[in-house]
Amino acid sequence: MINRILMFFVNLMQKYLPDPFTIAWLITLVVVVMAISITNTPIMKIINDWGEGFFGILAFAMQMALVIVSGYALAAAPVVRKFLQFIASIPHTPRQTILFIGFVSMALYYLNWGLGLIAGGLLAREAAKLHRDVDFRLLVTAAFSGIIITHGGLSASVPLLINTKGHFLEKEMGIIPLSQTIFHPQAIFITVGLAVIIPLVLLLMIPKKEDTVLADPALFEEEQSAATPVAMKKQLADHLDTSLILNYSLGFMGVAYIGYFFIKNGFNLNLNLLIFIFIILGILAHGSLINYTKAISKGANAAAGIILQYPFYSGIMGIMKGSGLVFVISDWLLKMSTYETFELACYFSSLIISIFIPSAGGHWVVQAPFMLPAAAKLGVEPWKVAMGVAWGESIWNVVCPFWALPLLAIANINIRDLIGFTVLLFIIGNIIAIMGIMLIPH
Repeated sequence: MINRILMFFVNLMQKYLPDPFTIAWLITLVVVVMAISITNTPIMKIINDWGEGFFGILAFAMQMALVIVSGYALAAAPVVRKFLQFIASIPHTPRQTILFIGFVSMALYYLNWGLGLIAGGLLAREAAKLHRDVDFRLLVTAAFSGIIITHGGLSASVPLLINTKGHFLEKEMGIIPLSQTIFHPQAIFITVGLAVIIPLVLLLMIPKKEDTVLADPALFEEEQSAATPVAMKKQLADHLDTSLILNYSLGFMGVAYIGYFFIKNGFNLNLNLLIFIFIILGILAHGSLINYTKAISKGANAAAGIILQYPFYSGIMGIMKGSGLVFVISDWLLKMSTYETFELACYFSSLIISIFIPSAGGHWVVQAPFMLPAAAKLGVEPWKVAMGVAWGESIWNVVCPFWALPLLAIANINIRDLIGFTVLLFIIGNIIAIMGIMLIPH
């Protein structure tokens, strides 16, 4: 019965959920139609607002791309891979393995969601090699499960963005300290609740022996070099590219800056600093500048969706602002909410919007302009809006095909198998998040 329910949702998503870029354009068309029909804005003005807003958040798009790329490069470093192999060898039984991988996934995603996406896939591969009696679908699910706490973690894009000087909504909401977002008791309650309960739920999902699907060992055979590299005399450029002095001088300068920053400002983590930290750690971990360059080049593919889609999200924001649609929607929201229920309204609306815009940063760009004016009229603090939006997207992540793609590529698993398991985690996650918002208001 449970499997039928899970597969119903999986089949529904596979049948009706198009590519994220297609979704971005469909939303644009819907906003165009709404702007024409609701605000009577001329079509050419709408097109002009779209074009002028198209490049409005290039800096933010670059930040999001760097989070993914720097996380990938760090996870791909040999020293990190060896560490993952060591971690995968700690548990022994199938139940221990699933529970352990679930907790490790939570820790990885708490540190950096880009790191979690890549390291989670690598961890699932290593665990599958060592634990041949564990259901591979559930193993990958456990490695992916940590994404559900992303916006309670240190790389939460919305909280870090609004704590970064010069962010695109600074005039509307100012700089919001992390003490009001990821370090607030509400966020801590939700994060800890998810981090403890989700791995325990994974244990209940272990299939019977006759229903267990094991990984094909052939999927994880290491690629062998087809030819022995020819020894060549190194040129000066090669010596510079592989120079330990150049690599570690860069790394140590970066560490010095990070230390000085924290001494001067306290633990005031923002998006730019987080990216900087992972770049420096990646450089130190790879041992040479050329190795890090190669890792970054491979990781750049994972950021392709953000690079392409974010300008379109910005274009949507341009239409909503230019046509006045943002204020119309704000008035609708204002009539349906109260001060006490506004954050929950932000949460549910975020769940819906996340279906169409699979990125917290992307749909914060779309959602914030009409949420913040409504919040201001009700006297609702802006960080309530931010965390309501952030948690809605965070819970949705666990069933989002867009964010699963890097993991699926590394683990070589079908998205149907993954989401068939994660739907239950999505249901549990909603219960915990709603409890946190209702029981511990900001």
